[in-house]
Amino acid sequence: MFKAHGTRDFLAATPSGCVAMFPMSGADFRVRNHDEKIKDMGRSVLPSTGRKGARSKRRTIHKRQRARELAAVTAYRRETGSDGARPDIRGTRGPDITQMVCRRRAADKVGPLIRWAEATIAATPALLAASRREQVAYFAGLMPDSTIGRHAVQHIEQALEWRARREEWNARRRATAGPSPLVAETERQARVILDAGLHGALNAELRKLAASQAPQPRVVPMPYRPLLGRHDIEAFAVAMSRWPAARGVIATIAAAA
Repeated sequence: MFKAHGTRDFLAATPSGCVAMFPMSGADFRVRNHDEKIKDMGRSVLPSTGRKGARSKRRTIHKRQRARELAAVTAYRRETGSDGARPDIRGTRGPDITQMVCRRRAADKVGPLIRWAEATIAATPALLAASRREQVAYFAGLMPDSTIGRHAVQHIEQALEWRARREEWNARRRATAGPSPLVAETERQARVILDAGLHGALNAELRKLAASQAPQPRVVPMPYRPLLGRHDIEAFAVAMSRWPAARGVIATIAAAA
């Protein structure tokens, strides 16, 4: 295992006290907890970029709630003839606290955890065919039954639910809406270009067009996207129909075919 050396020991280990650039070999830099991947994934969620803001927001919410309660009690005491009618000072901070918690959780660093969970599902056929509830139960069984483990499982559950909703929404959109006129026209022109054997000239012109773009602030430049063949017509049309300059080049070459 990797053994940490102090500065004095390190200098003593080098000839004449000279500091070497790389005092240890690559074999010495071994991961100390390589067999604790699940533990690392659970703990990776802990850092949050919104901790300080959440604390300040929580203090503001509680202060506002105390002010509302004080105002209600003060108004009750000033009223005359109050026959046992007590003011309603029940907490109304619940929705504010819920929103604050959601915003703080949205700032958690969950990228490594979600990528690990998705890769685990994709590499396990039985888990890939299981329902979302069974997938969440599987990861809940891997994580420790602690605050850290439950926190990680909640993030995995939210990510899987969001992915399922996104896939369902995309499938429904593809079923109800056909290709746009621009995509259909670009696809037709790409077929004409392939039939004429001019896809090489098309790719050369698209390369020149992508290279000739001047950088502009806050503008995403058009990428170079060649037409790879007949199997690539639909993907090519979807990718390039959004760029007017590319549509112009495609239309010109298709007209010359």
